[in-house]
Amino acid sequence: MDAIEAIRSRRSIRVFKPEPVPRKVLQEVLDASRWAPSWANSQPWEFAVVGGKVLDQLKDRLEERVKAKSPESPEIPKPGFTGQYLARIERTRDILDSFRYPPGVEITPERRAEYVAKASRFLGAPNGIIVYIERSLGPYAIFDAGMMAQTICLTAHAMGLGTCLMARVTYFPDILREVLKIPESKLIVIGIAIGYPDPKANYNNYVRSREPLDTMVNWHGI
Repeated sequence: MDAIEAIRSRRSIRVFKPEPVPRKVLQEVLDASRWAPSWANSQPWEFAVVGGKVLDQLKDRLEERVKAKSPESPEIPKPGFTGQYLARIERTRDILDSFRYPPGVEITPERRAEYVAKASRFLGAPNGIIVYIERSLGPYAIFDAGMMAQTICLTAHAMGLGTCLMARVTYFPDILREVLKIPESKLIVIGIAIGYPDPKANYNNYVRSREPLDTMVNWHGI
């Protein structure tokens, strides 16, 4: 799989097979991803790679907090999307809803809450990765961590794995710190659900879209 094919065919996976990814395979993904770019090659990223009983504990704790409707406290604030950005999000949500809920099923706040609880369980993935950095490094290190997260997703895709980048699993950082022993000096950036995608799940195969290039590019002197 070449780079262009990987970029165009990678997608967020929301239905995974139950079998865990072997540690050796996860290590290969991260080893290849070490070559992601960063400011002056500072390589600010760190990872908590989770599976087995530890991930089960983490899922249970996060789901419990969601069902209790506890206040969320992500360490990177959620964006306040409006206008065209919100419209894109709502179009995607409507497409996903057509797979989440059978025809004729009313989409109620309770049913949406059930999906949020499922998302807090890493969408059922058998493994997870939490990406974090030194809190003192600032916004550019967050940018670097984002490039690393994308590199992990592309590498995993090239190796036959599926991923989904998940802010949702970082909304209760105190649980992550307690279960995964992440110090307060670290800023928790993003979670990644990772596993083998279920190819039979329509939810993994819906037609995606991107905005036309001319809506986002301004050419100067070319």
